Amino acid sequence: MIRRLTILVLSTALSTSLAVLTAPSASAFVDRDCGDFASQKSAQIFYLKAGGPSSDPHNLDSDNDGVACESNPAPYYYGKTLPGGGDSKPKPEPKITVVKSTVALSVSPSKRIRGEKYQVKVTVRPAISRKVTIQRRVDGRWKAIADGRTGSSGKVTGRLTTPKASAPLRAVVGTVTIGQKKYTAAASRSTKLTVQKQKVSLEFVDDEVAEGDEATALIKATPVRKGRPVALQVRSGGSWTTVARTEVDRKGRAEVDLRPDLGTDSYRAVVLRHEGAVPAQSRARTLTALDLTPPAAPTDLTATAGDTTVELMWTRDLPDDFAHHEIWMRTADSEWTLVTTTTSDTMSVGGLVNDVAYWFYVTSVDVHGHVSAASTEVEATPSAPITEEPEPVESR
Repeated sequence: MIRRLTILVLSTALSTSLAVLTAPSASAFVDRDCGDFASQKSAQIFYLKAGGPSSDPHNLDSDNDGVACESNPAPYYYGKTLPGGGDSKPKPEPKITVVKSTVALSVSPSKRIRGEKYQVKVTVRPAISRKVTIQRRVDGRWKAIADGRTGSSGKVTGRLTTPKASAPLRAVVGTVTIGQKKYTAAASRSTKLTVQKQKVSLEFVDDEVAEGDEATALIKATPVRKGRPVALQVRSGGSWTTVARTEVDRKGRAEVDLRPDLGTDSYRAVVLRHEGAVPAQSRARTLTALDLTPPAAPTDLTATAGDTTVELMWTRDLPDDFAHHEIWMRTADSEWTLVTTTTSDTMSVGGLVNDVAYWFYVTSVDVHGHVSAASTEVEATPSAPITEEPEPVESR
């Protein structure tokens, strides 16, 4: 029995020693706020024990009226001394007055381009300082997008960014108790913020211009934002390249003069980011610069007559857009007639009448249908080959 008792005494001493080692220092300070207390009464007692009302190291009495955490739930205690102390008379539970709150929300402007800023203004009545939440309805649910706090006037304003799609907005406030007044939660009527779709159009005064001439592009952008920058772009090498920049006027219009390269190209107009508004582009339009320069005329045309045929040969200088040559022919009794076309620099014209004189010339034609000047004219007369008759054999 004696040995067992000794062990118990030692164990108790060890436990006490550990408790002393692990206990916090008496001078340690742990900050508290109203959310750490289940009721206003428990917060008030802690406040008084910490030195209130003359001292408030935890800042529990924000309005310095000697009452801590007035917005905490019941039970309540508003005494300035601890219960049972100098203020020994029991304090009755305060009577709470319910005050109905109202909220109004305005949005300006109510129509914006995605990315632009818009202003919200919230008015809460009664006019007290309290938290306000702005919500947007998304997929059938209200989603918080911004928070603020009203001033003593009960008003708060702010600037928000326009989202991708139109949606209703509303402002809400939660329940708050201040002193003996409980202000109810409330929500404003919903106000729709409309996200405007941007439209950009591009037209050319003439879709086809002569090589070297200027073309005029007409651009229009809505909704109108005067001074918004716009770029005219051409499709080149698989990507879009800006060829000109300007700004739209107060009607959302702009004109661009350009000198297009030879051939047909695709163009588009792009209104650029402006005061937050996201870019937008037009559909592609084609513009053609026509080649009006005809090919060079063939030279050194020669004609060699044969039996009902004439062989033609010439020299040529071919452009990149060469299409073919035209062969023209006439006789003394007929007009010029197109005989045939060819991409070669020689041609055999057959089916002619022997002993009749024929005249020929040749032209060059490009893919745009432009015809060169005529070559020099040449003349040839086909004829049958001469055969010698055998000499008669004398009989003896």
